[in-house]
Amino acid sequence: MFTDAIRTAENEHEIYFLLTSYADAVRYDRPVESVPEPITRLPVKGPNDVKERFDQLVPELDAASKRLDDKAVALIKQALHTYGTALGRLHSLEKERGWARPQIPSRQMEHR
Repeated sequence: MFTDAIRTAENEHEIYFLLTSYADAVRYDRPVESVPEPITRLPVKGPNDVKERFDQLVPELDAASKRLDDKAVALIKQALHTYGTALGRLHSLEKERGWARPQIPSRQMEHR
């Protein structure tokens, strides 16, 4: 559900709002005894923070897998999917914004 909404978000603020809602939902649901901090830490501070959380969850997944903690593995996989989708959408919005700006060829800039 969150990933579907993130994929169609029209701007960065919507993505951060959805990630905050996701973190709150996990915090209140507490599907595992010890929820990894990168999933629920607030506020979400920008694209670098989203990337940092994603990167921090990879070793968390490995550790949960080695402990054979199926509930934690499922939660962390879901979080990786959610934060990964957000990273992808943030990247595509950045590209869209770059393409929307008119590019002035360097020769035209020299004549100004």
